[in-house]
Amino acid sequence: MDKTLRGKTVNELLELASSLALAALALVGMAGVVYNALAPNGLMWPWLARLWANHPGFGVLVLVGLVTMTLAARSQAVSRPKADGNSDLPLYVFVALGILFAIRLLVYGTL
Repeated sequence: MDKTLRGKTVNELLELASSLALAALALVGMAGVVYNALAPNGLMWPWLARLWANHPGFGVLVLVGLVTMTLAARSQAVSRPKADGNSDLPLYVFVALGILFAIRLLVYGTL
């Protein structure tokens, strides 16, 4: 299999395609989780709507806290080296969810 396409071997192109497919499925999984949590009929929507209607100040604090936690978790994940035992488990969980949501999107037309 020494055929090349602009300097890339067939194996390298297949690895690139599989990596892109995994990343796309992980993004679909993340989008599906966020959509199912925050959609009007989602898991967290009634609680968030009730909080916002009764106490808008606390709603703003919750939003600021969520953004702060996300940024802190992201900086911790980026600064930590891979050699300390971190696994790719979260990626594959989101890939599995992405497969689930992609099938639901194709069959039912919604996430």
